[in-house]
Amino acid sequence: MTQRRLIEQAFPLKQVSEDSRHEKNVRHGHISTLHIWPARRPLAACRAALIAALLPDPGDEAGRKELCDKITRITHWGTENGPELDFFRREIRKAFGGRAPRVLDPFAGGGAIPLEALRLGCDVVANDYNPVAWFILKCTLEFPQRLAGKTWPLPETTDNTDCTDKEKEESVLSVQSVVESAHQPRLLTDPQTRSGDLAAHVRYWGNWVLERAREELAGYYPTVNGQPTVAYLWARTVPCPDPACGASVPLLKTLWLCKKPNKRRALRIVTTDNTDFTDKNTEKSVLSAQSVVRFEIWTPGPRDEVPEGTMQGAKSRCPCCGAPLTPDYIKACGHEGKMGAQMTAVVVNTPDGKEYRLPTPEELVAAERVQDVLPDAAAQIPYGLPTEPLPGKERHRAVGSQLPDYGFRTWADLFTQRQLLALVTFTKWTRTVRDEIIHWQYPEGWTEAIIAYLALSFDRLTSFSSTNVRWKLDAEAVVDAFSRFALQMQWDFAEPVPIGESAGAYLLCYERICTALDNLLAPSDMLPPTVINQSATDQFDTSVDVVFTDPPYYDSIPYADIADFFYVWLRRTIGDQYMEIFSPQLTPKTEELVQQHKSGEIGQQGKRAYEKGMSLAFSQSWKSLEADGRMVIVFAHKEPDAWETLINAMIQSGFTIIASWPLDTEMSNRARAMETAALASSIWMVCRKRPADAGVGRYGAVRRAMQERVTERLRYFWDIGISGPDFVWAAVGPALEAYSAYESVRRLDGTPFTVSEFLKEVRRLVADFALGQILKGHSTEGLDEWTRYYLIHRSHFGMEGAPVGEAILLSQGYGLDLNELRGPRGFLVNAGGSDLRLAKWEERTRLDLGNPHPGGGLPLVDMLHRLMWVWASGDTGKLRAYVADRGLVQNDLFWAVAQAVLEMAAAKTKERALLEALVAWGKGQSNVPSVMQPTLGGW
Repeated sequence: MTQRRLIEQAFPLKQVSEDSRHEKNVRHGHISTLHIWPARRPLAACRAALIAALLPDPGDEAGRKELCDKITRITHWGTENGPELDFFRREIRKAFGGRAPRVLDPFAGGGAIPLEALRLGCDVVANDYNPVAWFILKCTLEFPQRLAGKTWPLPETTDNTDCTDKEKEESVLSVQSVVESAHQPRLLTDPQTRSGDLAAHVRYWGNWVLERAREELAGYYPTVNGQPTVAYLWARTVPCPDPACGASVPLLKTLWLCKKPNKRRALRIVTTDNTDFTDKNTEKSVLSAQSVVRFEIWTPGPRDEVPEGTMQGAKSRCPCCGAPLTPDYIKACGHEGKMGAQMTAVVVNTPDGKEYRLPTPEELVAAERVQDVLPDAAAQIPYGLPTEPLPGKERHRAVGSQLPDYGFRTWADLFTQRQLLALVTFTKWTRTVRDEIIHWQYPEGWTEAIIAYLALSFDRLTSFSSTNVRWKLDAEAVVDAFSRFALQMQWDFAEPVPIGESAGAYLLCYERICTALDNLLAPSDMLPPTVINQSATDQFDTSVDVVFTDPPYYDSIPYADIADFFYVWLRRTIGDQYMEIFSPQLTPKTEELVQQHKSGEIGQQGKRAYEKGMSLAFSQSWKSLEADGRMVIVFAHKEPDAWETLINAMIQSGFTIIASWPLDTEMSNRARAMETAALASSIWMVCRKRPADAGVGRYGAVRRAMQERVTERLRYFWDIGISGPDFVWAAVGPALEAYSAYESVRRLDGTPFTVSEFLKEVRRLVADFALGQILKGHSTEGLDEWTRYYLIHRSHFGMEGAPVGEAILLSQGYGLDLNELRGPRGFLVNAGGSDLRLAKWEERTRLDLGNPHPGGGLPLVDMLHRLMWVWASGDTGKLRAYVADRGLVQNDLFWAVAQAVLEMAAAKTKERALLEALVAWGKGQSNVPSVMQPTLGGW
């Protein structure tokens, strides 16, 4: 029998979840600042899970607790390289006979899992099919390991020219100031040789690029009145559809500029005017649109109302004449080349903080005259402007799926002319660095690494230099284009100054990368990682002890299309250094394991292709895994179909699930979580190879084993606070331990107990358990699905708004249609935005409330709300008649539900008072009605 691992028996779930959530807020020094990549898992969770999957189970509770406590000493941010790390590195090697265990991540993405395996002294194989992910992996794993603990002399001058000894001596001060201006002055490890580590050299050459780009671009970003510009705020424009008006209409979603409690600024539309500016550099007249909407900036008081913006969907209108702007008209303007942009305000730094003013003629002219020099500038870099095509409508839900509707055809269309000029300028100087570094006779490994991190710095700059960057009103800062992983149409956008010193500037981009490098360059004895660029469905030419991965989930994230945003620029900055990887025009997509289409026959074909590919990928992992190896899979998808696919793929490829842990790793306020049914917890499932003689399981025995294990684990999850939709899916892992132990599970008549039926059974087990807790152990037999949903929703969210995604997932968990729950007979209502809340009993005013639905069902919660109405009316006759007609006096389950709702009702409320009286009466306390005979008017 194989030796069990710690993760199969125990895991410091609560502390690791807490540390993972905390880490999501870390910005300085984290690998997430190296490069944007979707769905990176927290390093703390990866580190803890790897340790627990590699180390043997101590065999008793005391030993498990001691080991779990040790794990938590290196999961909080800042402790990852602490003294306990050496202990775990030694213990892990000891567990594998003195050698480093080999760990494979076939979907390595942003590199969190392989980085932690590398940190723990493992022999790491990191693979990703996407070229951008492959490049990120090299920068996250390979270069830091190669150069950890090493230094190299910094250049003596910033110019590639012959210098006298005196000039070289004077230039030392410049070098010193560049490096010591960073947050880590320790990087100059040897003042005599002026040597620095990798981060010091990236800082030095980043500054070299910035100085030259600043010299060329300064004229296009003028400083007015000595106040540095933070960002220019823009609105897309279309001509008014009424020719008699002729206004150029700014499409503003909001007129607010700043929405802080102690600071409020907004735009006010005042009039239209024709304005003529003269470019002082060319003496050319620059005429604005026929009629430009003008603005004022004002300070609204606490009670002042700021009008809605001009772009309000079906209500969009020209602010001058009131002509409607239909979505079809706006799209037509985009396709006809009539969509422009208007600068609405300028954010500047003042001694008292950020302030807002109208753009000056000089600033308007500077933005206009870019078009005269852009063609020549673009000709100086490989491939010129990024005119590669955006993904079209055939790639459903892809990153550019919305943009072609408005006439966007190429990646260059996502940038203003000035942004393109800045990016091609930075591209040119990033490429020039290579010649400069070779002049200073750097070793080849140093050269490759420095240029790679400058390319990453440039990629960070692109994410702040497109028309999808927005201004955050409550933080007074720019938000990069990927606050959520889709590129949607941004009507009003922000343009930070790339040569400045505020957020979105190149200076901060390379500095963030250097700060991350400071944290990555230890320990120095990490084994060289193997970074591969292939499909996960291809065979890996290695055997491994652990497969640990976070696979893509159906159509959740269009990885390739998002990567194209960066790929087209990486191809121009460093593509010629990795020709085999970056030679295609765009990222390869034929073997990408995501479902690109969601509906219709094409959607079904995409679904089948994804499922087949995922099964093949797990089969390749099975082949690579040693007989006593473990596979850990991270999954956080909301759709039952996705779970069905994952489970089928794992079982068909020969794996059995032996443990699972729901880690609360996600931030609830992230954009994706607020707009979708993304789980707050990710489910970390532990698998091993199923014995060849596992055979067929019998339904009855498997179901009993499922119920026993689920009940045991759910009690633990409930006690530590796992709740809501996460609680539903947390049960899947424990149930799978029984279900996946066999090649298949069949009933007595030979029919298969399918994965789809298994998931329904799990949801039923979860519902029974959760409701049993809510109903204080009362049997849930006979409880209708609507009331089940009501009780669970109220238990987890109260009467406050809940994200619609959470409601979707809960309704799916109980086999209900969310549209019915919020329909005329339902009890879900809008709570603002996309949130939903439970309707208060007094809001449910249908005359037929408490009568059977057309389909025949009658929820207990409907009867309870009907009784509350009748009780409040004071009509005792109607009360007794209804109770008798529905047989409620003897219905113990009904009164258990009423008691549960009573206990969830807020103190000193009308609802609680009514329920207290009803429940008391239902228990036979006949004196209550005479004491409490409220009327509707009396409340």
